[in-house]
Amino acid sequence: MKSSWRLLLLGLLLLLLACATVVAPSGGPEDKLAPRVAAVYPMPNATNMPTELLVRLEFDEWIQPSLPRNAVVISPPLEKKLKLKVSGDVLEISSNAVLDSNTTYTLTLGNSLKDLRGNAIAPPFQLAFSTGNHIDSLSLSGKILLTKEMAAAKDLPSIGLYPLGTERSKRNYLKKYRDSLLNAPDTVPFLTKEMPLFFTQADSNGFFKVIGLSPGKYRVVAFVDANGNRRLDQATELGGIYGDISLDSLFKDSLWLPLGNLDTSGVVLDSVKQLGATVIQPIFNGAVNPDSLKGCMLYGSNKKVLDSLQKILASNGKPAFAISVVPVKDSSYVFKCASAKDSLGRHLDTLQNEFEFVWREFPNDTFPANLANVVPQSGQKLVFPEKPVLLTYDKVVYGDTLEKDLFFVVRKDTLPVKVIRKDAANFEVQSLTRLPYDAKISLQQRYLDSTLALPDSTGKRDTIVETKYKVLASFETAPKLRVATLQGKISTTQGKIKIRLRSVETGEIKDTLSLEDGSFKMESLLDGKYLLDYFYPDSNGYLDVGSLEPLRFAKPWRTPSDTLVLQPGENILEQLITLPKLP
Repeated sequence: MKSSWRLLLLGLLLLLLACATVVAPSGGPEDKLAPRVAAVYPMPNATNMPTELLVRLEFDEWIQPSLPRNAVVISPPLEKKLKLKVSGDVLEISSNAVLDSNTTYTLTLGNSLKDLRGNAIAPPFQLAFSTGNHIDSLSLSGKILLTKEMAAAKDLPSIGLYPLGTERSKRNYLKKYRDSLLNAPDTVPFLTKEMPLFFTQADSNGFFKVIGLSPGKYRVVAFVDANGNRRLDQATELGGIYGDISLDSLFKDSLWLPLGNLDTSGVVLDSVKQLGATVIQPIFNGAVNPDSLKGCMLYGSNKKVLDSLQKILASNGKPAFAISVVPVKDSSYVFKCASAKDSLGRHLDTLQNEFEFVWREFPNDTFPANLANVVPQSGQKLVFPEKPVLLTYDKVVYGDTLEKDLFFVVRKDTLPVKVIRKDAANFEVQSLTRLPYDAKISLQQRYLDSTLALPDSTGKRDTIVETKYKVLASFETAPKLRVATLQGKISTTQGKIKIRLRSVETGEIKDTLSLEDGSFKMESLLDGKYLLDYFYPDSNGYLDVGSLEPLRFAKPWRTPSDTLVLQPGENILEQLITLPKLP
């Protein structure tokens, strides 16, 4: 009997231990469903709520017990932090802060709230309630630019509304930002220091809606709150300064908010690394456009130009330079890159665009240049035949031997090529006859291979030289029946428009610049689904997302709600999709 009781107690103990451990359930089909709110207190749009915050949310499944601080956001913000308590499928939210009276609050659950399988809540859940006898019922909706990379990483952007004018003096959370002389909040927000008055996250398609808004003037900003502090960090986070709005019951506009790099510090030259006897690599503190490095020079200690530099691709995939003469070891040299630009087209800081270093002795590199990259890559499909093949080598390629050694193979036929040298290590290969559609293509190279024959009766071994072939790239061209063109006209009031298409199938992005009247034509497209957007470009052809210092609002950006579907042949944009108008 005692043994039976012991077994029973042991079973109960094991059951309790199992229940105490929070793990994802095992067995059955994989759970890919997002958690959903099944019940909530207070009820949505509840009024006359106490000034002590207490929100209880029940989900249709257990959620992860450890929540990051950006999982739950309340607008307007509180002076003290939120307290989050998870018990299985229940989330309780409280705070030691006292809520303002006669104020509408909006609670937002972002995509960092997940179930035990890691599925994020989608779309963001919002709950509005009021400590007064009415709910501020205004809302604001629109779309934020969402890149493919952001969607893949589920790093979704947010929208923030900052109060403007005298309204700021009524907000307790802004007391810490009071002007030291006026002892009152400034009439304009500190975008990089303060939290927005209203804040919400976009969904996985970039759409957003902010509820529970009161009439007033607001500055609207979009940003990716990567660190969860609810503040715009321009040095590390993507953002966009949409502009100012006056919100009232008559406001019906949808907002299109761009995203981009707001960091105005620019790229600087940090150092120069010597990679070989005649190879150096500049090290920048950010991304640099390789095409802007053509004007870089190397100077001797006497300030005279030592040699013109030839751009190559280093083994780390970043630009490097080769020179035709070997400098004197232990001598000082100055590398200067006055024409270099960053990825947004901004010039390097003129005070930090050169670097002095001492040339070290390196053993002479006698190895031949190796092919570092080929575009299109082997195995790639749906390549348009008119596009040239691009070859990039890891060293300077001397002479003009490539043209006689390279050829295309199409259906067992060989086609001669034309090779255009782009710079010291980059080449463009074109077929002298147009490559066909819907065909398997290979780019091959002849080379001489020498081997020693077996020894004869006297022990003598002859050298055998034979011509061999190696495949540099093999790819498939697009079927002709899938080729499409797109033309149209987008209404414009500010001149030329940049039109971008991103293929849903391949992810490839193509763009073009319209004429002054907004008309355009894009060729060499595949049929299928595309994401379309368009905007007034800046002087470098990029999307202008605004600036913090000096303050500048973004240029208009638009994207249709629907996916663009292209059919083979000619397509007229206006007949396929409804186009939001650019102001």
